[in-house]
Order: sequence, then C-alpha cells, then structure tokens
Amino acid sequence: FDEIVELAAEICEAPISVINLIDKDRQWFKAEVGLNARETPLETSLCSHAILEDPFVEIPDTLKDPRMADNPLCTAGDGLRFYAGALLVASDGMPLGTLCILDNKPRQLTALQRKAMSVLSRQVMKQLDLRIALRQQEVLMSEADHRVKNSLQSISALTRIQARKATEPNVREALKQVQARVEMVAALHEQLYRTSATNVVDLANFASK
Repeated sequence: FDEIVELAAEICEAPISVINLIDKDRQWFKAEVGLNARETPLETSLCSHAILEDPFVEIPDTLKDPRMADNPLCTAGDGLRFYAGALLVASDGMPLGTLCILDNKPRQLTALQRKAMSVLSRQVMKQLDLRIALRQQEVLMSEADHRVKNSLQSISALTRIQARKATEPNVREALKQVQARVEMVAALHEQLYRTSATNVVDLANFASK
C-alpha cells in the first residue's frame, strides 16, 4: 500500500497521495505520502464527498467547488486546492474509500494520470480482497484444527475407558497401543497446528515414544 501511494504521487506529480477508508464518523489512512496523519474527522474529509459520487472525482480548484469551499482544510493559506480520487469498491458494490491525490495549487490531471489512478485503485482492492480471503482461510483452518483436536481427544478417552473395562490381557494391551498411537497423532497434530510451516515437523520430541 505504501508503494501504491508513492507511485500515484509520482505519476500525478502531486505532493500528497492517500489510501483512505471511510467510517461512519472518521476517515483513516491505510497508507499516505505527504499528509503525516493517520486519520481525520469525517466532517473535514474531502473523500467523503467522492465516495458518494462517481467512480472517479476530480476537483481542479476546491475553493470554486461548493462542496469544498468552506472546508478549513481548503480555506487555509496553504490549504488543499486540488483533489482527485478513484473510488475503492468492494466486491458487493459497497464503496469503502478512495485512492486520492491532493495538491496545494489548482490544476488538472492528464488522461494518462486519470487512467493510472483508476488502475492503481483496482490494485488496492485486489490487495484488500486478498487479505480478507487469507483471514477467512485462517479462521476456517483454525476451526478445522480445533475439531480434529477434539475428535482425537474423544477417541483417546474412549479407548482408555475400553482398555480399563477389558478382561482379556491381549485386548487390554491392544487397546493401550491404539490409545498410544492416537495420542501420538494428537501430539503431531498439535505441532502442525502451532507452526506455520505445516510441511515440516521436528520429530525429535516423538522419536523416543
């Protein structure tokens, strides 16, 4: 995300570039160049206007735009006089925020710069979607591992109970061996569960068992 805002600022020759996400009462910055802030109140947000409008919004002079003319971020002596933002849209169509650039002087983007902003905004959403997918996968894997652990514990407990009840020595011994193997599988599963390298396990802890 840092590289994307840096690239957007360089392509558009702008001092400020931001990936911002809009919440109900604030906007916060996933990445930024030239702003030196992590969030701002929603009432002074330029992007809160853009998120409700077209996929791409460009305001050549904020002081000549009725949406921005009384915004303190624009009216200050060195205020923000130019804004351009490409909408960040989730897969369900929900607008989340913008990739935007800002400048302290009125100006306009070229057609190539507008196209680059739109392309980069889609790259931002691909990265966000990938992070969501990975997080969902981690949750599913965690749930599956938890169920496997519980199942192995149940099998071990049932085998132990049956071994205690067995009257034949051979049966009792066989059940104890089954229990030992189940516990070994459970221990191995625990090692896999606690490491991110799921194809590599240190067997030193199990070799003597």
